[in-house]
Amino acid sequence: MKMGIVFLAVGLLFLFSCPAWSTEKLVKLTLSESIKQALEGNLDIRIAEIQLQKVESEIAQRKASFKPKLSFELAPATWVGKPDSLNYEPRAGLSVSLATKRGTTYSLNLEQEKGEDERINTSLSFILTQRILPHPRVDPSYLALEKSLVNLRQKKLTLEEEKNRLKLKVTVNFYDILKGQRKIELNRLYLKEAREDLLVVKDKVDNQLAGELDLLNVQVQVANAEEAVFQSQDDLSRSSRGFKDLLGIDPEAQIEWVAESQYEPEPLDLSLEEAVKEALANRGEIEREKLSVKQGELDLALVKSRISPSLNLSGGYSYTEEKKGEYQASLIFQIPLTDGGEGRAEVKTAESKLKEAYLNLEKLERDIGAEVENCFFELQRRVRKIELLRLSQNWYEKDLDIARRRFSGGTITENELREKEIDFKQAEISLLDALLDYETARSTFLKSLGRKLQQSRRMK
Repeated sequence: MKMGIVFLAVGLLFLFSCPAWSTEKLVKLTLSESIKQALEGNLDIRIAEIQLQKVESEIAQRKASFKPKLSFELAPATWVGKPDSLNYEPRAGLSVSLATKRGTTYSLNLEQEKGEDERINTSLSFILTQRILPHPRVDPSYLALEKSLVNLRQKKLTLEEEKNRLKLKVTVNFYDILKGQRKIELNRLYLKEAREDLLVVKDKVDNQLAGELDLLNVQVQVANAEEAVFQSQDDLSRSSRGFKDLLGIDPEAQIEWVAESQYEPEPLDLSLEEAVKEALANRGEIEREKLSVKQGELDLALVKSRISPSLNLSGGYSYTEEKKGEYQASLIFQIPLTDGGEGRAEVKTAESKLKEAYLNLEKLERDIGAEVENCFFELQRRVRKIELLRLSQNWYEKDLDIARRRFSGGTITENELREKEIDFKQAEISLLDALLDYETARSTFLKSLGRKLQQSRRMK
């Protein structure tokens, strides 16, 4: 009895000391669930989202340049004079400023201080400055805001492209795993057939109806079949581990990848010309390149504004206890004389970058057209292959039905029937693999059009 209690305690200790993942239940994941998991756990997506938040903070900072700024200064403990005769003269000041996107700057300053005669001296100034040349829209602060807005749009497009790319990658890997599972299933059938052949040959050797060479040949076939099973299992294990890493889940988690339903090709009623046109209108890469062109135009405008003459109109009002109120107005004209050629060099650099951006846009549009064309014809090839394999499956199915009837009639052996069953299973798996290849090609084609990939598609 005591020994039983000891064994029970040791068993419980072993149970609770096992790794957490080993006690977890088997989790089943479909394609849509895998995509959802990847979007939530993928580090690249999370990094891109943080970069987007960083740009949004930068824009908030740029926009603050065009909002009112208010500051208050107070010096309650101020003494002025010689060391033996210091006068207590506290001071206070208030300043308000506002810069607008139209190139207007408002500035208001109010100061008060206590003078030697105990009187409070007040000074007030209000200044308005209007930028005339260059145009206010090429002001550095305004251009910095515009560039930040362009950068934000680029980051959003990059994030959407990254999500779409991740969805496609998950789809491809998920279908590869399903194909790997079917490959293992088929190799196990071949192994079963080889082992049954081995039993038959051994029986023949015992009855002296076959020789040692025949036995050795079948043993080699069994070894090769076992190796094929082990290799396919190892390939699936490595694929599953890499897929788990892509989804951001524990590589030791017990996962079963499940097909959502029967896959059937869904035709896309779209001509090649329509597909190319849609891709050129919707692809995020083209819009990002167009934004790069806009950034180049902003950079060029900014560089030109630095070396261009400027004209500002300024006016204001000031009030002091001594001079009372007075108005002032001025027209300020500035002309850069020489900077050693630095400004012109910057202009040429900006112009070269802008030309490069235009050429990159043109090249990208050509490359996308070629990509869509390749995806379009690849999808058509996948459809034709499915039609061919479906005919092949029907043929093997009918051939298997005939074999079963012949086996019932005793005209063929069980081994011959088994070969027909394996042939039909091979045709069935080949068709299913072709359907998965079509789904992969379809997703790739939709991505080439610039469409958002759905987390799942309703299957028939």
